Parts: sequence; C-alpha cells; structure tokens
Amino acid sequence: MAQPKIIALVSMTFLWGAVAVPASATPQMVKQAKDAGFPAQNCQYCHTVAVPKKEGFKPEELNERGKYLLSEKDKQKAKDVKVEWLKNYPGGK
Repeated sequence: MAQPKIIALVSMTFLWGAVAVPASATPQMVKQAKDAGFPAQNCQYCHTVAVPKKEGFKPEELNERGKYLLSEKDKQKAKDVKVEWLKNYPGGK
C-alpha cells in the first residue's frame, strides 16, 4: 500500500518541477536575434531590466516584444521561445 503513495509523491514532485521551470532567455538568444538581422544589442530587446535573473522569472519584466514571444510560446505550446518568431512581431524590429 505504501508503494502507490510513493509513486504518487514522486509523480507530483516531478510535475511540480516541470511546471516551476519558467521560460528563460539566454545570451544565445540575443546572438541569434542579431544573426537573424534584428537590432538586439542586449537583454533589453525583450526585457525591461538590463540583466534578468534566471531564478524568479517575472513576466512583468518583459517589454511588449518579450510579452509577444511569451504569448507565442503559449499559443504554439512550445517548450521554449523561438527567436524566429520575432519576424512576425507586429511592433516591427
């Protein structure tokens, strides 16, 4: 009888961990955006803060471009944000 409880606990822990991992931007995304011809110079291309903290991601620290990318991630049910979505951003470069 204890084994099903352990399995349930492990499953819940795993699911909580998967949900708790936010979408996170990386310095590579800035490079990818530059390589794709976008005028990204730093993290503030999509964020309102100069250096977003990896832990404790806050959606309110995104500018309109960042909010667009996050909504695209949700819309497309993607695991990560894709830099190529910037080509469809309605606010221009």
